[in-house]
Amino acid sequence: MGDQDAARRLSPRRWRILSYLAQHGSASTLDVALVCAVSRLTAHRDLVWLQEAGLVRRERSPEDRTHTWWYGITAEGTDVLRRALTASGRPVPLRLGQRPSGMADALLFLPLIEVSRRNPGRCELFQWLATMETSAWLRQHDLAQLRADGYGIWLQDGRCLRFLVHVDRGPVGDVVAEHERPASGLGGLLAGYRRAGRMVPVGAVLLIAQDAEREERLRADLLRGPLLSAVATTRRQLLYRHWPDEQVWQVPGENGRRCLIEVGS
Repeated sequence: MGDQDAARRLSPRRWRILSYLAQHGSASTLDVALVCAVSRLTAHRDLVWLQEAGLVRRERSPEDRTHTWWYGITAEGTDVLRRALTASGRPVPLRLGQRPSGMADALLFLPLIEVSRRNPGRCELFQWLATMETSAWLRQHDLAQLRADGYGIWLQDGRCLRFLVHVDRGPVGDVVAEHERPASGLGGLLAGYRRAGRMVPVGAVLLIAQDAEREERLRADLLRGPLLSAVATTRRQLLYRHWPDEQVWQVPGENGRRCLIEVGS
């Protein structure tokens, strides 16, 4: 099937799948089902159609015991999407079709979409910007020195929280001394805010640490030198066990943890 013929036959939902893969990197069938608010079977059928049309590819790791297929957009799919955006007068995002999957997507974006699905009318992930769109948003606010992994607007029970999120990648560099590992790379998460020297136009800055020890180091750093913006920390293990809107966020100086919507209050 030629890509022009495939483009003519694309439904709005399949366009959305192509756009998601082009801007967020690879995704599983479950991820696509969440983003498009359809069943896994429907998402599977759409992905198979797109694959047979040459617009997406799929692969899985031989080490993965779940045998999960991961889908990504092909060069042909990227070209089809780029031409469609240009023809409609819409801007073409930077590095379309060449973006790696982001940890913030897996830890916050997709789980918050699922929470929204489970609680219609009560809560909603109203907006989400991936890393590159977040960088553009920060430049518009004269905060180009910041490098956040995502920006979101969370609505719950009539309240609104705008947030930036940063994901700790762990120790920086190939060779890091054992005694330096708990703090290696953490300073980079906060340096941009301290250089800015002013409030960032969000209700909270969310920091996701790799583990409990690194989260403790982050909190100690924030107590020594607080930021002007409200900050809350958590760690990956908590987000693997709980939904991100639950009581998994800790404000430096407090003992307990808050729900997401309470972080900026």
